[in-house]
Amino acid sequence: MKLTFYGGVSGVTGAKHLLEADNHHILMDCGVFQGSRKITREMNSQLPFEASKITAVILSHGHLDHCGSLPLLIKSGYKGRIYATAATRDVTAWILKDAAHIQQMDADYMNRHRIEGAELAQPLFNQDDVDEVISRFVEVPYVRLSGEWFQLAPGLRLKFYDAGHIMGSAVTVLEINNKGKIKRVAYTGDLGRSGTPLIPDPESIKDEVETLLLESTYGARQHRSLTEAVEKLRNIVNDIYQKGGKIIVPTFALGRTQELVYVLHQLTDSKKIPRLDIYVDSPLATNLTEVFAKHPETYDEESWEDFGKRGDLPLSFRNLTYTETREESKNLNHKPGPFIIISASGMCEAGRILHHLINNIEDERNIILITGFQAKHTLGRRLVEGAKNVRIFGQYFKVRARIEVLNEFSAHADSLALFDYAASVKNLKNIFLVHGEIEQASILQTNLRQYNANWQVFLPEVGQSFEV
Repeated sequence: MKLTFYGGVSGVTGAKHLLEADNHHILMDCGVFQGSRKITREMNSQLPFEASKITAVILSHGHLDHCGSLPLLIKSGYKGRIYATAATRDVTAWILKDAAHIQQMDADYMNRHRIEGAELAQPLFNQDDVDEVISRFVEVPYVRLSGEWFQLAPGLRLKFYDAGHIMGSAVTVLEINNKGKIKRVAYTGDLGRSGTPLIPDPESIKDEVETLLLESTYGARQHRSLTEAVEKLRNIVNDIYQKGGKIIVPTFALGRTQELVYVLHQLTDSKKIPRLDIYVDSPLATNLTEVFAKHPETYDEESWEDFGKRGDLPLSFRNLTYTETREESKNLNHKPGPFIIISASGMCEAGRILHHLINNIEDERNIILITGFQAKHTLGRRLVEGAKNVRIFGQYFKVRARIEVLNEFSAHADSLALFDYAASVKNLKNIFLVHGEIEQASILQTNLRQYNANWQVFLPEVGQSFEV
């Protein structure tokens, strides 16, 4: 068998991992690269392999850096199916629809302001392309629900374990039977952390697996406990309430938004924070929150204990507003604090969050609250690293608002959890560290090698192939 890594290595975006065995060419994830607009557009405009040769696509979850190149894959000649959980299918539909809309708006803007004679800008894909992607999905249930393998083709079968990252996320186990000789490869996708509300804890792999593709986003970092994170959030909210300021929270529309709403609901009900106004200003987040209601199989038992028993909805309460129109969003610019705005995108690279930053980043009474990983070359990363001035839509703004970071709300496992996950896999021989910047992945590699000298632990580079 051969593994080739076309993205999602030496960094955290653009996941594309190709497994070739006999006549099978299985692509695990097909995501876009995210970062500098000019560079990433070039990278996302073409595929590094021949799409028509792919025989199956396995999608770990619906974040854009894992699913965003699926329209290009099909436009480039892929004829097969896309295997994922039902929740991932529904999430992907909204994620890709939103991406198509943003690309069309960006193209329209660039064409209105283009230099005479310059080539017209085109979106990478449109809604028709998204519809074609969704029509290719085949639902695969978690093995905890089905109790059995899912047959992909003769000699090839699949299991999904819950990855505990976002709604519908899955750890993939692929089994290839070549003339009675069985080999298994597992891919974590993005692995979540234990103890979070709303989403179940990651499930360990019960099968013997020789080769593991393990994410490494926080391969060198340990999270503080969620209890500490919730306490810090409580202090931030109470502080801003006293100052009459605003908390601007850039979040991913899927996962982080819903977890923050859940925790804020708990804090409000327990009277640990005042009942101040909270706005989720992201049409995509609103639509994805509705998807949560359709998939109770993805909920954590804690959700039932906290809210379900008393007939309450965890993602809805009276001082929470999901904005729907642009006018509602614009009106927040003139509303005096204190209040909270939760808005996409999580790395501050697109969406309504940019307008909220423009209107609030120069006011020292306000707080910009970062709650997740920020990739290199993103506005979010520059804020975390202490930039004094930032450029948004071509204009420079002074960063006078306080920047607070709460990585504990990250939906990624930390170094100890990643280490424990690998150690729990039986018969493991090869580990490939993916979805992590070199600094993080290298330290995890060292720790894994020290734990078991028999493990081969690799840091693959883009385009590199390995025989397994």
